Amino acid sequence: MEMLACGHVAKEGPFRTCLHLCVEEPEDISRLYTGVGGEYHLLCESCGKLDDPWPQLAVVCLGCAERADDEKVTHVSGQPEVRHHDRPLTGTFHEEPTYLRPVNDRCLAPSGDGWLVYTGKYLVQLGGASYRLKMRKDREDDNSFGTPGPTVHASSDGWFAAVVWDHGRYGEAVNLAEGRTTMQLDRGDYRNYTTPFPFAFLADGTFVTATSWNRLDRVSSATGALLTPRNTEWRQGDERPENYLDYFHGRLTVSPTGAWMVDDGWVWAPVGIPMLIDLAAWQNGTTYAAEQGRSLTYRDYVWNQPVAWVSDTVVAIQRIGEDIDAMVDGVQLYDAPSRECVGTVFGPKGQMWAVDGRLAVAAEGGLEFWDVAEGARVGVLPGYRPTAYNARTRTFAALEDWVLRTYRLTGTEGVAL
Repeated sequence: MEMLACGHVAKEGPFRTCLHLCVEEPEDISRLYTGVGGEYHLLCESCGKLDDPWPQLAVVCLGCAERADDEKVTHVSGQPEVRHHDRPLTGTFHEEPTYLRPVNDRCLAPSGDGWLVYTGKYLVQLGGASYRLKMRKDREDDNSFGTPGPTVHASSDGWFAAVVWDHGRYGEAVNLAEGRTTMQLDRGDYRNYTTPFPFAFLADGTFVTATSWNRLDRVSSATGALLTPRNTEWRQGDERPENYLDYFHGRLTVSPTGAWMVDDGWVWAPVGIPMLIDLAAWQNGTTYAAEQGRSLTYRDYVWNQPVAWVSDTVVAIQRIGEDIDAMVDGVQLYDAPSRECVGTVFGPKGQMWAVDGRLAVAAEGGLEFWDVAEGARVGVLPGYRPTAYNARTRTFAALEDWVLRTYRLTGTEGVAL
């Protein structure tokens, strides 16, 4: 066994580094993707900024490589390989006039076997009833954290709905079956502009909503009754309670069986921390389950990313990396019980849903289907960008120019043959 460039006689590491990383501890590290799979090399910031950094790369031992890889990457150059294995898709298009205009692309939602639209005054069931909402006035000023505006949520059975103001304070929950408001939602005004309004319907006839910047509650969808009374307050100068949560709740995404929920929020300074909440424990009486969530990863200045559950226990979160200045497009897959990262797929970017164990992504060029097992795109519909997906009917939808355009998946072999 020969001596390596780092000065050690040992097993070679899985990638190359510049020698500065073996003898120094630079604050900034650059990742250089080679374009072959997810392969990369590491360099200090100075070497990474060179027009041709390749001569600086050296074969180092496994220990030196691992130490360098433990440091946070702050810059990325090159690109990972994005794999396209496109195959024919099975599905049918349909168009029909609706004479409705949603406020934005977040105001069309699946409801039962149909669709629900919010027009700014009315919540309308396509082909059914409409309800006038009394939404309280909320912020409309744009900010760097996202575009403020209403978002529609609906229960899968079509009985209940809510309109909430993302990057704002208020919302309204509605009992569609009885045509009445069940709860005026309010999460307070403390930095609410940083996240979408945390809200999600559950299959047990309840919904989860933020009632403060750092508190979630479960509420009866039918009556608006609070189901999770507990003490979560803390005042400066007092002893900090064990279950006090210093965390800004974000968008909520529930697993298919309702056992888990990902909360894509943040903490100071700021750091995005997708948090895993054990919904089954909360429903079964664990009082502080919402305060006892477990982190999946840490990403400086990055949260509010597309999230989708590809199975009952595996969740996909978009963007790969640990710092806003050192990320590439794609998803990382996390196993809920262990919280371990179990896979990476380079390429997906855009609004995202899980479909038959695959990912459907409304990308810039059209609707894409990604197979996480292959790590590749397996189908694409150019020019079609849906804003909603109905899992009950396996149908995508976009409502624009007064026309509802749907694409329904058919066949028994999945979305791509």
